[in-house]
Amino acid sequence: MNLPNPYSKRFLIWSLIGLLVLCGTMMGTNGAGFALIFLPMLVGFGKNKPELPFYCLLATAILTMTNPFFAPKGLFFSFEARFVYIIAGSVLFFQMVGQRKSKFVMPATLMIFYVAYMALVSSAGFQPIISYLKLLLFLIVFLAFLSVANASATKVQDARTLRSVMLCFACFIILGSLLLIPFPSISSFSIARALSQGVSMDEAAMREAAGLFMGVTLQPQTLGPLTAMLSTVLFADLLWSIRRWDKLYVVLLLCCPVLVYLSSSRTAMGTYLAGMLFVGFIFMNSRLRGRGAALWKMRALFAIFVALLIGCLALFVTPQARAAVLRFAFKTGDQAVAEETRTLDNFISSRQGLVDISMENFRESPVIGNGFQVSKEMKDRKYTSILQVLSAPIEKGVWFIAVLEEGGVMGFIIFIVVLISMFSLFLQRRAFIGAAALFVLTVSNCGEFTFFSMSGMGGVFWAIIFVGLVLDAQREKPQPLSAPGFGAPGMVPFYPRRPY
Repeated sequence: MNLPNPYSKRFLIWSLIGLLVLCGTMMGTNGAGFALIFLPMLVGFGKNKPELPFYCLLATAILTMTNPFFAPKGLFFSFEARFVYIIAGSVLFFQMVGQRKSKFVMPATLMIFYVAYMALVSSAGFQPIISYLKLLLFLIVFLAFLSVANASATKVQDARTLRSVMLCFACFIILGSLLLIPFPSISSFSIARALSQGVSMDEAAMREAAGLFMGVTLQPQTLGPLTAMLSTVLFADLLWSIRRWDKLYVVLLLCCPVLVYLSSSRTAMGTYLAGMLFVGFIFMNSRLRGRGAALWKMRALFAIFVALLIGCLALFVTPQARAAVLRFAFKTGDQAVAEETRTLDNFISSRQGLVDISMENFRESPVIGNGFQVSKEMKDRKYTSILQVLSAPIEKGVWFIAVLEEGGVMGFIIFIVVLISMFSLFLQRRAFIGAAALFVLTVSNCGEFTFFSMSGMGGVFWAIIFVGLVLDAQREKPQPLSAPGFGAPGMVPFYPRRPY
């Protein structure tokens, strides 16, 4: 039986062409050519096609973290990217006021409660002006993604175009990075090139990343976590929505662990494994309904079991595999790993300094914290422009320590309540792809705090979370038995066992 294609190949190809055209114009204009993004966005507004503004917002987030060789980021790009968020957010937010609210997307608004609390306490923080401008930036970008996701989730349309948007950027990051392996001068991180292109990283991080593979992204610490996030979303969409071994999905999923390994990011590897296991666990505890659902679930779980078995056998039986894992975990290159280095202290030492600084700042104001996205070093620093304030770098290590430092005990409690509530509502409403993406964001922030960094990795991660929520919403809509893009014909929404 010929099953309908779950995504539009034509729209996928045109989306990739549009992305490559954007990169080409940016390469020739030091980033100013990114202004072309406003054309499809205006067309989307005029013709009421939310997939086009969605594409534009995702392109803005992805290109912000793209290798400067393909996407140079001059002064004009910084302003153009923010204008995209402001225009899209403003137009779509006012449209959303009169729209029906998607039950899959709206739980994300709970994060605004934490932002509101941080707006109150930041007035007494280390640098209020930086905190308030970063809070404003977060709200603008967050509401832009929220609004376009709600429009895409509530509109009756073919889910294939929305899925094609997601696949476009997945192909760009995953397949594009693999194609760059033979070109280390472009795909490997260089300190000199990073300094010349204004990449915001501290000196220690640059030394650690020197020579590592970064593909089409800004740095290795971008490629690894981003690949882990994309792999989790692709895997979840394949299991719950596609419900068959689509060739493109399988190829992308097989490439993901290779890229995570090449990035040499331990955080990314841990995030990748945690995300894939989370999806497998939730899928195992869910009950599918529809023609062929039981057979698909049996085949999918068997494939997951075989993959885990092969991985375990390779790890425990093959000495070369064990040595490769140890070299990766302790970043010892080609040298043998000595017994004395195989300690937990060695494994977490790269983040211990940031943790110590955050805890010292937390003790200064343990109840309400020190303000949003600031550090003590910013307290007396002078800034000469708004752009300089918005791009003020901040690195804080693990998220639970960073939240304590910024919001104190009160902020930590609010953040945990908000996070748990979002997870619970996503799972109750069968937004499994969105829940898996939020889980990956949380795990990834155990290595580097990017939860609210909307001009960096945080913006890309939130964009993918909203992509997942839209795919969940489109999947769960009542569809004709032969509707394309929603899995096999005869598929109907399913209802999981408690609590999933």
